[in-house]
Amino acid sequence: MTDQLHQINIAYIDKEDRLLMRATTTNGDEYRIWFTRRYAGLLMDIINKGMNERGGMTTLGSAPQTTDMIKDGALEKPFEDNVINYPLGEKGVLGFGIKTNITEDKILSLQLLPENGQGITLNLNDSLIYMFHNLLTQGIARADWNFKQDQDSAGSEHIH
Repeated sequence: MTDQLHQINIAYIDKEDRLLMRATTTNGDEYRIWFTRRYAGLLMDIINKGMNERGGMTTLGSAPQTTDMIKDGALEKPFEDNVINYPLGEKGVLGFGIKTNITEDKILSLQLLPENGQGITLNLNDSLIYMFHNLLTQGIARADWNFKQDQDSAGSEHIH
């Protein structure tokens, strides 16, 4: 994904017993990736680690950029369906691999990959890591997958 990220949605699809992540760009592309329970757990571990390395959930959640995004309704806005193109296909791909990198400006570069072929790269700053964590947590809760997670688990490993 080379375009600028516009919106992300993570929804539980009970018929599939999977989460569907939909990420749209400002150019009208929509990328769809299915998360199995196992994949969602691996992804949550990576996101939690990224949050811990940045001070934890409380620190990221209280950052000015994050609070501005929340005040502007980032977690409340309905998902917009003005899609022009589906680069991974309209049905999407099944998440298989995850690669991460931290850029020079401390952006978490998160590659979500199928077993074969093209995936997407999400470049997440601190606020977007926090927002992505919230979306993933909500999706997992709706799936009722019973992940053992402390409410503030992303901050529990940070020791001064």
